[in-house]
Amino acid sequence: MRTFCGLAIIALVLPLAGGCDAVSSLIGATSVTVELVNNGDYPVDATMFYYDDQDVIEELLTEIGDEVKRSVAAGETTSFSRDCDKFQAFMLEDADLRVLGDLGPEASTDVFRDGDEFNCGDTIVLTFDHLDALGTGFDVDPSIR
Repeated sequence: MRTFCGLAIIALVLPLAGGCDAVSSLIGATSVTVELVNNGDYPVDATMFYYDDQDVIEELLTEIGDEVKRSVAAGETTSFSRDCDKFQAFMLEDADLRVLGDLGPEASTDVFRDGDEFNCGDTIVLTFDHLDALGTGFDVDPSIR
């Protein structure tokens, strides 16, 4: 009975003491992961930005945010993780489908914000695929898990 009462008190006080970040800390979540999945037949070069202020505007995010570049081979997956405190806003600024050398279509996303589109401990999955056999169409499908 003592354990139950202790858990009940924690459940009542926790939202007042920090909300989601406090819950994430208790369950051990301290980072956000970005996973890039290339379901297409051509390599993808991705440029992303993240920043420690969830209210940063898109134009400023690409100027002052931390840049991450990754190349993902056809049929491959890659990922990276960052500390939740530093990863409050995120966007895929540019993804290039390399059909012929550096030639090919591009894709991007809007800004994802902590507390709105994702939370600490989440994985942001960006799935790339081309829309036709020639690689003239290109799509990025974002999801959160």
